[in-house]
Amino acid sequence: MKQTLYIKLLLFCLIGFAAACDKFESQNTSVPEEAEKVIDGTWKITKATRNGVDITGLMDFSQFRIRFNHDKTYSIANYLPFVVKADGTWSLDDPQYPFHLNLIENGSSETFTSTFNYPVVNGKRTILLSFSPGCRNNIYTYSFEKETSEN
Repeated sequence: MKQTLYIKLLLFCLIGFAAACDKFESQNTSVPEEAEKVIDGTWKITKATRNGVDITGLMDFSQFRIRFNHDKTYSIANYLPFVVKADGTWSLDDPQYPFHLNLIENGSSETFTSTFNYPVVNGKRTILLSFSPGCRNNIYTYSFEKETSEN
């Protein structure tokens, strides 16, 4: 009698688990698609490093601006050492999961590439670009923040 009760209880539990699995499998478990990264707007440098050492205080980075336009053009104001020297066109290697920003200066066919990171820091979207403008042993990383009037 006791053994029959255990068997019935075990059978009841197995049926319950099987029914729960059926409901779980029938639910929509698809992962939402990642949104494209939107970098349109004017960006200013908030931090600069060379080979991991903070150099923000060694140079006036406050006037440099780069504007990424929706039509995939960019413009630079108040140039300083950067991956490109002139205005041109831009693209991301993948609009949803970018790892590189590609820049082509107007009148040139050469593509300049920077690593691209798009984190949120202190509640604000930032862009981190890393590149070597000359000597390959020196890697610069600029941290950009969008101009406040455009947030």
